[in-house]
Amino acid sequence: MLRNLVAVVLLVTGATTALVAQIRYLPDALGTWKPWTFTAYPDNRREVAAQPLEVRALEKQLLALNGIIKSTPGFAAPIGFSVETVGNLQLETYSQSTAASRAAAAKRPLPASLNFGAFGVYQTAAGVRGDTGETAQLLFFVNQLELPLFGNSGNDVPEFEHIEADVVLLASPQPDLFGMPRYGDMLVLKKNAAPIWAAVPLGEALALAVRGVEARLTSSRDVVSRLQANYADLTDPAKRAKRVADIKAIAPMAKDPDYLDKMMKAEAAMAASAEKQLRGPITDAEKTVAAVERELAAAQAAAAGLSAADRAAPGCYASQDRVSRFKRAPADGCVPLIRPNWALFNPALPRSAPQLLVISHFTGCVGDGPKPIHAGGCAANKRLLESIDREALLAWLQ
Repeated sequence: MLRNLVAVVLLVTGATTALVAQIRYLPDALGTWKPWTFTAYPDNRREVAAQPLEVRALEKQLLALNGIIKSTPGFAAPIGFSVETVGNLQLETYSQSTAASRAAAAKRPLPASLNFGAFGVYQTAAGVRGDTGETAQLLFFVNQLELPLFGNSGNDVPEFEHIEADVVLLASPQPDLFGMPRYGDMLVLKKNAAPIWAAVPLGEALALAVRGVEARLTSSRDVVSRLQANYADLTDPAKRAKRVADIKAIAPMAKDPDYLDKMMKAEAAMAASAEKQLRGPITDAEKTVAAVERELAAAQAAAAGLSAADRAAPGCYASQDRVSRFKRAPADGCVPLIRPNWALFNPALPRSAPQLLVISHFTGCVGDGPKPIHAGGCAANKRLLESIDREALLAWLQ
């Protein structure tokens, strides 16, 4: 599946590598909230057709979210750490997945993010206090529906790897965490009772599978064509004669008196090795093409043979089935095929209205990880998720 992934960069307010061995963290020191920053790059505004008033309204909503975070017990006046939060008008993480998705981005709710970073307060050997560096982040994503579906590892559909498709496998159910619903490695909060995903009909899934095989067939044929072209270039008498003529024309100008002899031997060796070095790979590539052609015929037959009822029924994917991995759901060992349920969003609301909150990057701070070395980072992140006012978050959502 082709994706246009968006890298999330950690907040960095200064380098700490050279200071690590020279600092002492101050767990009882009073920290600060660093100035709020918000970014809405022109390209992002243009991509989602965000008007100036909508961008200002979006920042106001992010500031309200920031206020909920700040009002969490122990965070208004942080002890042992300082807080930096950054808001962004951010393109839907996977909004480039299909042409239809790109076109629809201008009408959907504005996607945004808020980065939360808690930086441990420290003192250097010279007595200088600081609260900068790198730290584990919590990321709050607003109105980014594709993120919880596509942001989890292991739920890609292998047959769709080489095509544009907005379809993935349904993630395994997860128990709530910190009192919030969990989907994969994301916490998902919303008011709308509708699910974040929609089932993909079996007929559409098989049509995508056919497209995937067609893409692989095109690629396999290209490999054969390139190998055959190389073979022809090395063995074609006219092309060999042209190379020999070029060598003889250059030889009088070469400083090496043995240049002509060396180059003629190299040319002869290159031509002689063509049969041995390229004929085998060409044969193997041709066999691959034949196999993919058979696979395509089988996929097309499976798609054409569906009844109307099966074509419209939800599809699922059975990875262990060697005959037909695409089946009608439900079926044993078959994972539902899904896509984002864009009907979740209420089009009557302003585009700046927060309708979906996804919290990520918390997994490294839960479980049996290393003990935090200061009051910021994972220690603060976990405290925040444990204590944040979930009712206030739901009241903030529309």
